[in-house]
Amino acid sequence: MKVTMFKKYLFIVCLAVFPLESCDSQPTTRILFIGNSYTSYNGGLDKQLKGLAPSAETECIAIGGYTLESHWNDSNTVRVIREGKWDYVVLQEQSQIPVINQKKFYNFARQFDGEIRRNGAKTILLMTWERPDSKQLGVTTDNLVAAYTSIGKELDVKVAPAGLAFARAIRDKPELTLYNQDGHPTVEGTYLAACVLYQIIFENSPVGNSYSEKSIPDEMRAYLQGIAVENSGM
Repeated sequence: MKVTMFKKYLFIVCLAVFPLESCDSQPTTRILFIGNSYTSYNGGLDKQLKGLAPSAETECIAIGGYTLESHWNDSNTVRVIREGKWDYVVLQEQSQIPVINQKKFYNFARQFDGEIRRNGAKTILLMTWERPDSKQLGVTTDNLVAAYTSIGKELDVKVAPAGLAFARAIRDKPELTLYNQDGHPTVEGTYLAACVLYQIIFENSPVGNSYSEKSIPDEMRAYLQGIAVENSGM
């Protein structure tokens, strides 16, 4: 009788002090972001994703101008992959490379994916978006989709099609500004990319999620969440 009462008391204390999920001891999803300023802008995609999924643990290695080759040759990036016990590693290639030097993009995506798999994690390729200042180089939505889809299928990894979501949102709302002339995302752009990643990683819709940057009105937040869901299936 005393043992039963103690168990009931312990359960009540657990509910009072911790959220119900904590008592369940569900494993936390650990996510590493590897990229450049496209990833770190507006406080960072990692922080935006954690806002959408508070139980996730995120870390970011994002250095301005870095390519996947730069990261591969930076011993710190590989060390963090090996030591972090990650569930997912999000790779963001420099925004022009997948089109203007596809061979290099594929080469380092393969090398990173091999390293990521060896350390028990899964690769997510973050498809970036069309750059207004690089259309003459072929850095367009169609070419980015083709490049990412091809290597994603080869490696059998998920692609987070943020670039596709950007294009469709702008087509739907031409007045919407999701990136600057050089392609760096606005706050809305970073939030949309985070919603796409949330859908891809957690296989759960962000629609109805109450988190967003304070500068994004509720109506816009709902719209971007919906666009992310509509365009996460490629």
